[in-house]
Amino acid sequence: MKLLISLLVAGTLLLSGAFVTSAQSEDCSGLIVAKCASCHSLKRVCRALGKKDLAQWQKTNERMVKKGMTVTDAELADINKYLSGATSDDAICK
Repeated sequence: MKLLISLLVAGTLLLSGAFVTSAQSEDCSGLIVAKCASCHSLKRVCRALGKKDLAQWQKTNERMVKKGMTVTDAELADINKYLSGATSDDAICK
């Protein structure tokens, strides 16, 4: 019985961690504000939303890294994914 309860608790903790990680990667607006708005206005980012696909955002953000944006590979992937699916109605533009 103790083993069953331990397994249930462990499973619940693992699943809740997975959902938090998923939610963070889906809405990384805070990360975008921290990384992009440190050099230029978010209006510039918002004007490009809905116009660039994933490959175009990857190219843009690779250029930003070369210009000095400090970001991990995981953060960069999250930013690119978020921006490629975002529109000007998203939280970062309000």
